[in-house]
Formats: sequence, structure tokens, C-alpha cells
Amino acid sequence: MAVKLVMPQGGQDMTTGRIVRWLKEEGESVERGEVVCEVETEKAVFEVSSPREGILLKILVDEGQEVEILSTIGYVGEEGEELQTEAKKDSDEKIDSGQAQKSLKAITSKTAESAKIKISPKARKLARDNRIPLDELESVREDGKITTEDVIRVLESRKSPEVLTEVPENAEVHTLQPIRKATARRLSVSWESTPHIFLTRSVDMSRAEVFRKEGPVKFSVTDLVIRACVLALEKNPDINASYVDEATIYIWEDIHIGLAVNTPKGLLVPVIENADKLSMEQLSTERKRIVEKTVAGKQDTTKPSRFTISNLGMYGVDSFTAVINPPEAAILAVSSVQNKPVADEDGQIIVRQMMNMTLSLDHRVGDGVLAAEFTNDIKRLLEEPALLKER
Repeated sequence: MAVKLVMPQGGQDMTTGRIVRWLKEEGESVERGEVVCEVETEKAVFEVSSPREGILLKILVDEGQEVEILSTIGYVGEEGEELQTEAKKDSDEKIDSGQAQKSLKAITSKTAESAKIKISPKARKLARDNRIPLDELESVREDGKITTEDVIRVLESRKSPEVLTEVPENAEVHTLQPIRKATARRLSVSWESTPHIFLTRSVDMSRAEVFRKEGPVKFSVTDLVIRACVLALEKNPDINASYVDEATIYIWEDIHIGLAVNTPKGLLVPVIENADKLSMEQLSTERKRIVEKTVAGKQDTTKPSRFTISNLGMYGVDSFTAVINPPEAAILAVSSVQNKPVADEDGQIIVRQMMNMTLSLDHRVGDGVLAAEFTNDIKRLLEEPALLKER
């Protein structure tokens, strides 16, 4: 039976994606796992691989066209094989989807009490947190479902900042790229709706600096921080969480670590999936791989991160705080390792290699005690780096 190629989600808040290019043509043979096309979301460019060996039977979405995530974009199967009955429907929908998505809006009737409002759980929560009546929301999706983007539009319309109606003569106009737009939107919502609590700890990295340069594998500071965070998350699972509503918090069993990476197109957060299942060496290898791929404008990980690390140490930053990446509950901001005078146990002044780190925690998920215990564990692991290789 022919199998579908689908538009990957590429992020929990993504609703559409665009075909960048097809690497295979209709009728061309493909191998299992071979990349057949590249698609772009607001976050990055993703490669879509064939789920089986066979022939690219049908391309349903042309290059440059934008469609909803998880929709069918093509089929792979045996030569001459009949497509599933919904293939024609997908093709027909593809023809007029561009016009339909622009013209169709699901308008909620204020007087029809029996009308059922189609809205995602995240959008409903965001509307409730910001006291937006559901009957004030309208969707731009063809199916009429209200998403977080629809709620955000209402929030932005309520703001009344001073707006420059004309371009000043002494200003150069830059249009935000999709990735920067997505970052601005997500972090604005996070800052406005998430009560942040911040906790800063100084870490003596003197032993860690020696440890990371020993042995056949030369670890980076980021590698050590990732490993320490993984072990600390295992010990403090309440940090590996997401706030849902007043009655519900999700404690995730999987530990996916996000890394804030600066790219020419903006800030991206590639994910080290199942980081708790990887050794120090494997973590280092995977960290290098996903960063290189992300800087090149591509990603192949689609699982959501549970906890993010933002490291600005390479820029000589003394200390900074980071905004939580929703729906995560926390993010760790890591600063540079610097020689600083400190007092030892005898009160003598000595020079040690010190590093500041600041945890941002969703106060709805945990309090200062939880943040302190978690950062204490990270500090202990980094100051006794031999523990990083233990379970």
C-alpha cells in the first residue's frame, strides 16, 4: 500500500509549512530514509525522508506552496500502485487551498448559544489567562479552529503603543524574517503570561576546565552543562514539566534538551532528544551535529524540548537572564568562565575559574526552594566533574 509523505510539524505551535524544493520527481525511485524534499516552517528548514523504499508516485504540493502541518504532500509506493482514496481529495484541496485559506474565516456567532466553538487547548488557556471572551475570537483556518495565533492577534490589537506611521528619514527599514517573527511572538507571550522567578548561582569551574580537556574527547563547557542539567533533571523531575492550567501540570518522562543557537536567520532551539539515554561522549557528538545542522538552516529533530540551555559564555557575558521557552517550565542562562578572586575555606584570597548561571523558572510550576535545589545539583556536578560520567 502506498504511504503518505506529510508536512512535519516542526514545533508545537506551528500550523503551516512551505515546500522549499523537491529533491525527487514523480516516478523516480527512492530508498527508505532518503530525503525527498525540504520544507520550511517559521522555525527552520526540515528534511522529509521517505518512510519506505519504492517510487515517488505523486507530488500533491508544489514548491513554494504553503499547507497545514501534518497534511499529505505526496505518496511513495510500488510502481503502478493505486493511491489511497483520499489522494484525489488532497489534490483537489491543494488547488484551491491558497485562495480558501485567505478567504474563509470561521466567525463565532455571539447569539448562537448552541454553537460549539472549535479551539485548541492552548488557545483556550491563553484566552482564559488574558480574560478574552471566546466569542471575540475568529479563526483564519479553513476548518474554523481557533489557535494560539488567533488569540495573540487579539492581544496585540488591544495594545496601544506609540506607532510610527511614517518611516523616519534617519532609519533603515528591516523586515523581520519568519524565524525572528516566531521568536518575538512566542517570547512576548511567555513574558506576559508566565510569572518568572530568577535564581543565580556562581560555579567554580576550575576542576571542570581540567576535566573537559582530558582524555580522547575534548568536551566543551556546553557539553558539561548539558550533562549536569540532564542528571539534575532526573533528580528533580518537577523542573522537567509544563504548566497546563490551574489544576494540571505535566511532568514529562522524557528529557529532551533544547539549545538556544544563534543563526543568520535568528534564534533557533534544536533539540537533543532523549538526552538522558546518551553518554557524555554521545551528548557531545549529538550537540555538535544538531548545532552544525541548525546553523546551516536545517533541522531533523521534531520532538519538543522540555528544558532549554542558553549559553552566552563565548561572548564574555558576566551574567544574564533568559525568557522561558513555552511550554517549558524553565531555562538556564549560562555565562562565561572567568578568573576571579575568591576566598577559600581559610579566608585566603585565591584565583579560581568562576561561572555564573541563572535559572528562570515558571513560578506556577515551582518555587524558589525547587529552583535552589535544582541549581545546587548542577553546581555540585560541575564542581565535581567526575560525577558527570556516573549514573
